Amino acid sequence: MQIATITAKKMKKAILIIIAAMGLSLYGMAQDTYVTSAKVALTEKKYDEAKEDIDKAMTNPETKEKPKALLAKVQIYFAMQDDDKFKASNPYREGTQALFKLIEVKPDYEKSTVDQYLLVAGYHFYNDGVRAYNDKKLADASDYMKSVMKISGMKRFEKLPPEQLKKIDTIAANADQILASSAYYLAKYDEAIPLLTAVKNNPITRIPSVYECLIDAYNRQNNKTEALATIQEARKAFPDDVTIRNYELNYYIQSGKDDEMVKKLEDASAKDPNNPDLLFNIATTYLRMAGAKDGKKPENAAELIAKSEDAFQKALKISPDNAEYNYNFGALYYNQATDYNEQMNAITGTSDADQKKYDNMKAQRDAMFAKSIPYFEKASSVYGAEKDMKEADRKTYKNTLKAQMQIYSSLNKMDKYADVKKKYESAN
Repeated sequence: MQIATITAKKMKKAILIIIAAMGLSLYGMAQDTYVTSAKVALTEKKYDEAKEDIDKAMTNPETKEKPKALLAKVQIYFAMQDDDKFKASNPYREGTQALFKLIEVKPDYEKSTVDQYLLVAGYHFYNDGVRAYNDKKLADASDYMKSVMKISGMKRFEKLPPEQLKKIDTIAANADQILASSAYYLAKYDEAIPLLTAVKNNPITRIPSVYECLIDAYNRQNNKTEALATIQEARKAFPDDVTIRNYELNYYIQSGKDDEMVKKLEDASAKDPNNPDLLFNIATTYLRMAGAKDGKKPENAAELIAKSEDAFQKALKISPDNAEYNYNFGALYYNQATDYNEQMNAITGTSDADQKKYDNMKAQRDAMFAKSIPYFEKASSVYGAEKDMKEADRKTYKNTLKAQMQIYSSLNKMDKYADVKKKYESAN
């Protein structure tokens, strides 16, 4: 029984950044005629003409890789990005490619100006990535954030003021997080795991949801060793995070390490005493620990059952109408009754001592059956009131009715047996 159903993490909205006007200056005329005319049109804000001329210049083999021509294209396309007529077509993206080409051709050409355009490009790509991520266009978000990472990873910004460097680092870290999250939500776990690992190791983005995605990714690859290591690290970093705690509890539930499991559960319950799910899982864990292993029950089985009973009672005090809690609590008593029933059937003698032993066991069996009845009746009433019962609930509902039928038959309460039988038959 898991603590809670943990599915892929819900996507949280990412935040856009404001792109301030850079006030970037224009530069002198290039030798090429089209470059010259393009820059004149740019100064006059005739962007259609400027684009047409610079595009022609870019088709000329003698001009297209000249730094002045490339910078002119950058200036024109970024100016178009700020114009309502053109911005929807995202001209900054082609302008950014011209930037990359310019850096390739002559890395130090007008460095301060080029660096400012790079930063603006990074902000644009980041905002487009955020929009795509929030719209769940994850492949697009990933592509845009890769461009952000390419720009932020360039070793060109060392002389910027510390506050601006800090902003770049923050944007890069958030872009890296969206890149990692996109891979995770696209179920590309091989790609997501190293990305998520890097993100959780960055103090800027070390948050619970990153750990949660990383743990889930390891679980989906059935890498229990790394999942546990990540859970333990996350628990130290965020000891009060409920989802991470539940991942830890579920790990121990699935691993079958009941002694460790029940301690983790009790520690969690001590911090969250009004959580009925924790109490229910404590109850079922103790009950499982009390069961026979290799045909033999543990010596402290009675003590374990008593602890299970106590936890069930506490859970039902908080959530009395929970059908699953009631059903399982009823089963605790019912299973003890069937144990007595098996012992009764094993008595084959006819002596007075045998008869006394049989009668004593029957009394104990009937007492356990009587204890189970209120919980089975409550569970069946809750399940029976469901309008659209799930298949799993229907199965449990029928098991509840079947148990009641056997109990009423054993206790010779045939009128109640007949009533429950009708419900059982109508549940098919």
